[in-house]
Amino acid sequence: MIDIDTLHKIVDYCCKAGANYADVRYEDYRITSISAARGIIEEVSSSSTVGIGIRVLVNGSWGFASTDDLSTESLQSAVRSAVKLAKASRHARRSRVELAEVEVVKDRVKAYVKEDPSTVPEEEKARFVLEVDRSILSYDSRIKDTRTRYTDSSFTKIFTSSEGSEIVVQAVRTYLLAYANAVEAGVLSPSYETMGGVKGFEIFRGEKPIKMARTVAERSVNLLKAPIPKGGLSTVVLDNRLLGLIVHEAFGHTAEADLVLTGTVLTGKIGSQIASELVTIVDDPGPEGANGWIPYDDEGVKARRVVIVERGVLKEYMQSRETAAILNMEPTGNGRAQNYSFPPIVRMRNTYMLGGDWDPEELIEDTREGFYLKGAGGGQADTNGEFMFTVQEAWRIERGELKEPYRGVTVSGNAIDVLKSVDAVGKDLKIESPGMCGKMQLVPVDGGGPHIRCKIIVGGRA
Repeated sequence: MIDIDTLHKIVDYCCKAGANYADVRYEDYRITSISAARGIIEEVSSSSTVGIGIRVLVNGSWGFASTDDLSTESLQSAVRSAVKLAKASRHARRSRVELAEVEVVKDRVKAYVKEDPSTVPEEEKARFVLEVDRSILSYDSRIKDTRTRYTDSSFTKIFTSSEGSEIVVQAVRTYLLAYANAVEAGVLSPSYETMGGVKGFEIFRGEKPIKMARTVAERSVNLLKAPIPKGGLSTVVLDNRLLGLIVHEAFGHTAEADLVLTGTVLTGKIGSQIASELVTIVDDPGPEGANGWIPYDDEGVKARRVVIVERGVLKEYMQSRETAAILNMEPTGNGRAQNYSFPPIVRMRNTYMLGGDWDPEELIEDTREGFYLKGAGGGQADTNGEFMFTVQEAWRIERGELKEPYRGVTVSGNAIDVLKSVDAVGKDLKIESPGMCGKMQLVPVDGGGPHIRCKIIVGGRA
């Protein structure tokens, strides 16, 4: 592990080489991955990643370079490359980069975990993965394919800048994916669930992982004979995870300031009513334990909660220091990078809708006709808020009761239209959708919300 004094020397070298501003990020990741399929361990691997990213601002133009060689010669070469790139790109810029002012910080933060995964023997982790995978496979003979993947990573990140900031963050992240695919009469019925976050191995103790596996298996089998619904605009009750997907993918990206500057459905809409009064949406660096937990971003900015929408009114965007300066707003701590070899860009952290007053059961009981939609799948969305996502499980609602299930369901529409249609919000806020967001770079995120009732286009047969 490199010492902080060395990082300060690199910053000084940047300034001597011509940088008006410089920051240096050191990262050390230790990762264990174990995967099983159809009751057999397929992979056990351990890896480490160590390196430094160097970002400089020279006469209003960015330059960036990184290296995994921590020798003095290599680090100085990376500095020279970053400065050279900044000077070369200066004439291609339309305007000078300015940075919004932030507090100079010296801090050390370590996320709390009860059981550090590094203290758990690899053999025990492998047995755990096998137990989860085999519990899915043994549920029903129609389950022909299973996949279980476990990962844990421990990391240390150190940030130093020419402004004087010095920040050390240490944490552990864990993740478990359970997948099943049942087959009968040519029908495939896939299902999956995940759990994890900035948490230790303690979350895999007890019955929760096996219950999750059973949920995956049961859903996969139960939907084999389910019909495909007739499509159209419908009243729906969305569960926590599906809401979280829509809030993140279809809405959240439209509130990232770098995209706002290029044009999204939310550009120029601060102060406008863009959702139902029942809707409040935030992007949060916490709570501690959530997968997107970051006390400071990769620009050394203390991360704070961003209230994107408050009672239906658009309040603010997620910002980096550069976008905040352009928009004359405050930095929010949303400058994130995939790792040391990438420069930070504006990214979400934990994005979710706040809860309301309804019990989830009451939402269904109060719905005369529609669908109850559970579980998020894949899909796509654009900066106009248009989206299409697959749904893992759907139930027809008739006079407040759940009737038959459906498979092959998709939801589509415009995020703003959906949020405007919200007429009931549950009190059961859950932030439990750990995953990786891939806007040019992969970063860990989380999301969710309560159950809600709204209108959405449910896809199926015509």
